[in-house]
Amino acid sequence: MKPEEKRNGRKPGKKNIKSILPIRVIMLSAGITLVGLIGLFVLSFKLDVIKRNYNQGVKKDFVNLEYVNQISNAFYKHQTLTYKYMTSMEDSEKSSEIEKAAQLLQEEIGRIDKLFGENVIGTSYESEYHSIHSGINGYFNSVSYIFEFHSDGDLETAEYYMDSKLSKDIDEIVTSVDRLEALINLDAEESQEELSARLDRYKKAEWIFIVVLAIIALFGYARCVRITYDIINKDALTKVFNTGRLGREMSRWQRKGRLQGYACICSNIKGLSLINRRYGTHIGDMVLTKFAAVIGQTIGKDERMARIGGDNFMFIIHSDRIDEMLTALGRVTVPVDVGDGVVVFNLENRCGIYMIEQGDAFGTILDAAYLAVHQAKQPSLPDNIWFDQSLLARTFERKNILAQYKKGIANREFVAYYQPKVDMTQDSLCGCEALVRWRQGDSLVPPFKFIPLLEDEGSITDLDFYIFENVCQDIKGWLDEGYTPVRVSSNFSKLHLQNSDFAEHVLSIVNKYQVPHELIEVELTESSGYENFKALTDFVSIMNENDICVSIDDFGTGYSSLSLLKDLNVDVIKLDKSFIDAIGNGDNVNEKLVKNVIHMIKDLNRDIICEGVETKEQAKFLMEQNCYKVQGYLYDKPLPREEFEKRLKMPKY
Repeated sequence: MKPEEKRNGRKPGKKNIKSILPIRVIMLSAGITLVGLIGLFVLSFKLDVIKRNYNQGVKKDFVNLEYVNQISNAFYKHQTLTYKYMTSMEDSEKSSEIEKAAQLLQEEIGRIDKLFGENVIGTSYESEYHSIHSGINGYFNSVSYIFEFHSDGDLETAEYYMDSKLSKDIDEIVTSVDRLEALINLDAEESQEELSARLDRYKKAEWIFIVVLAIIALFGYARCVRITYDIINKDALTKVFNTGRLGREMSRWQRKGRLQGYACICSNIKGLSLINRRYGTHIGDMVLTKFAAVIGQTIGKDERMARIGGDNFMFIIHSDRIDEMLTALGRVTVPVDVGDGVVVFNLENRCGIYMIEQGDAFGTILDAAYLAVHQAKQPSLPDNIWFDQSLLARTFERKNILAQYKKGIANREFVAYYQPKVDMTQDSLCGCEALVRWRQGDSLVPPFKFIPLLEDEGSITDLDFYIFENVCQDIKGWLDEGYTPVRVSSNFSKLHLQNSDFAEHVLSIVNKYQVPHELIEVELTESSGYENFKALTDFVSIMNENDICVSIDDFGTGYSSLSLLKDLNVDVIKLDKSFIDAIGNGDNVNEKLVKNVIHMIKDLNRDIICEGVETKEQAKFLMEQNCYKVQGYLYDKPLPREEFEKRLKMPKY
């Protein structure tokens, strides 16, 4: 061996190891880099797949929840029709109509059930769906037997199926629906937890790649971290915080004592469902995204905003900025390109406000604000509602009353009471007003307990027609029994004006029972005309054409009373009780006002009746003003049908 060869560490006949080491390092680095890049690509791809699968799974859960709600609502309507069918045994025409309606509804339930069954395949709650499906089939089999026995005249067997088999089917379906809703919600929650767990595992893998790949893998790691962060912390559509991130942040603030001086606002965008129906959900998504971007500009650095689902957002802001924030949410202008051009949407919000107290858990804050905004969704309430503890009690009471209402309708606990109207010139009965009463056992539920609630929920329209049909049945019965009937006024909510078939429905019931039109008076409140005056005038015109009297109740309590008198061709004006109460108490200003209102109404050739007359002094004053028709406790309180029939026999007071 030559000395120089020994010093260079080379052996004869072999290549220098150092000469090939860089190549190996390069190849190894390239291999590691390639594997790392492939791994990062796979990781990023899997994260995207997880994200898509999660969104698809959650979307499927929400679609299935909607199917459950549709089936539940349609099933309740079908149940109501079945009960109506059993109560119309002596009226074959009505029975036939109900049977046809029930058949159509059964087909609709079947259609929804089929879609639901296809969408539920592969879910963790698929087996529970089959319980509902089986229960519905059993229910419709029972209904078919009821209709079959009824049509054959075997009423006893039909009632037996109604009371025993059908009730059991209904209970089983209701139980299955509740259980399935809970399972779907649980599935969505478990998906979120599984997502977070899987993301945590992938995050650990990212660190391994960082150690192995160093700078080469840094870019891929940063991308994966960003995807992970967005999935865990941000709403996929609007890119604002999601509820989970906001909850974690609020928990940190709570531990650090930073929540003092903050308020929580939960907002709900009005009319987004209408935008979705008119322009499509993709436009609705763009509206939500731009809304979040616009309103996000009003959020300070030490304030927070999150989307909590659907068209609901939550804001944690300084309490001294509540008015400013409510003003901003009151009208948010969002321009969106809809294809044919740009449409500017002026979005309004309902808001629930909760003043955060130190020590409040995030769940407490969220529940309080959400409960307040839920109240703000009621039609008769303002758009901005502040949370207070009474909301909890009212919410419980509302749910209890609504649950009892459905049973009350099914059990025909709602009845019509009749309060006489009196012509004071003859001290004689000249008409009456039908008022709804709710009998629960031996007691009556006060109307103020359930009527405003049903008005808010929209169920009052069904109750109005339920009572109106009872009224027409009673009038028909009185005519058949030889009574001399009087005109009966029946109350209808202003919500009916949203239905273009309102007038047709009224006429169909009147004609169904062959009630002379002059014996019917439709009574609407003065406030009916403010929200939809065009619909009100159209309805009044149809009633005028059909010789059905229309009266305006609570006259004088609104802001457009004179406009109603001028522009609305109603027959009767009912002067509100609040005007009558002060008569005889030395309130000369009020008496002058009542006097002039009465004279003005009479000059316009409208009939007038004063409600709430309770003293002889009030009656005397009205007589002096040539206002002879009154209604009130001075003469009679609302009477059950049997008592009112006695008054029909002896109309003199």
